[in-house]
Amino acid sequence: MSYITFAVIAAMLLASSLAYTSPYTAVIVSFTKGNYDPAIVGAAGGRIIEEFKNMEMLYAIVPPRAFAVLLQDPAIEFVEPDGQFGIAEASTSEYSESWALEDIGVEPAHSSNHTGRGVKIAILDTGVDYKHPDLAPNYKGGYDFINMDSDPMDDNGHGTHVAGIIAAAKDGKGIVGVAPDAEIYAIKVSDQKGKGSFSGLVEGINWSIENDMDVVTMSITGSDGSKALKKAVESAYNEHGLVLVAAVGNGNGEVLYPAAYDEVIGVGSVNKDNTLSSFSLTGSEVELVAPGSGIKSAAIGGKYRLSSGTSMATPFVTGAIALLLGSDEKAWSSTGLVDGDGIWTNDEIREVLRGTAKDLGDLGKDDLFGYGLLNLDFPDGGPSIAAASLGEETEHSPFALKLAWFAFKISLQLMT
Repeated sequence: MSYITFAVIAAMLLASSLAYTSPYTAVIVSFTKGNYDPAIVGAAGGRIIEEFKNMEMLYAIVPPRAFAVLLQDPAIEFVEPDGQFGIAEASTSEYSESWALEDIGVEPAHSSNHTGRGVKIAILDTGVDYKHPDLAPNYKGGYDFINMDSDPMDDNGHGTHVAGIIAAAKDGKGIVGVAPDAEIYAIKVSDQKGKGSFSGLVEGINWSIENDMDVVTMSITGSDGSKALKKAVESAYNEHGLVLVAAVGNGNGEVLYPAAYDEVIGVGSVNKDNTLSSFSLTGSEVELVAPGSGIKSAAIGGKYRLSSGTSMATPFVTGAIALLLGSDEKAWSSTGLVDGDGIWTNDEIREVLRGTAKDLGDLGKDDLFGYGLLNLDFPDGGPSIAAASLGEETEHSPFALKLAWFAFKISLQLMT
């Protein structure tokens, strides 16, 4: 684990000062594989703020003349200015029961001892109210990349709501999360207004790699991609085996980032009747859909509230992933979705989620629902997969599972 030193903090303060007094620009510098050398940036007049050695990238401030110098160096893959993102902000309403928790049949699942115990989840968001009675038992730490300290307290509420859906404790009161024994780590990359930078998101992913997270969940969206962010998710997924989940976004247009990257499970939203939510973005990057309208979860100050949006659908999928990671991989070997060696991989997790999804809309994968509605079954003794009545199956159609205790009908509605 690496921590931001006082020297780095001082450098960041200097960067802020330079922004007002000189034309220095905050950039992310990526090196070609095997050629990581921070001295190159220093020699070009840049000042290094933070290094992402796992990804062979660094964050720095550089003068205008440095761009041309760096791009001419064969060791440099790219140099790009820092970008911005926002949370898939949820709407709120008065306290009431959540239809989603009842709909997914979470109590029987937990009674069968599928609770996500020991699975480590990094929540890249606005922080978490780790003092909330439903979250405190499973909160294990984190970092605040907005204020650069080890106190990722939520000052917005979005991250706390997401955390509650994932892992609110099973304590007989309040709410219960999909994976009530999973370990949650709050990585604050969004400020009080729900805004953040791509460099902060890269920092959060890098932290997740260095601290051996199993899952990274991101209910945040950016309209444009970033070379640095793309490299970060590729490294996390392909080189370090993390499972990455993100909201596809709300409104009109194409699927947003980071959900639009191939390495990320993009989650859309359906209503109670399993029709697509009007706000849920569509496209080939949609992998699954889950519930989001009027979802009851934790709020700042030990309270609860209803929120809607793709931000709410995403943590249901994240919680389901924790249940899978906490289950016996060998029990799934007869399905042909895993290799049965007893060790889950991120590819296997995606295969199971896709293969067991309940097909909605056009037969097979489509741009509205992806592979379908999140749908898992963990009865005692291993998975029991029963094909749903979908008509004639083709080689392109995933088989759907009827879940005994874990049927996700996730409807999300995020108001931006």
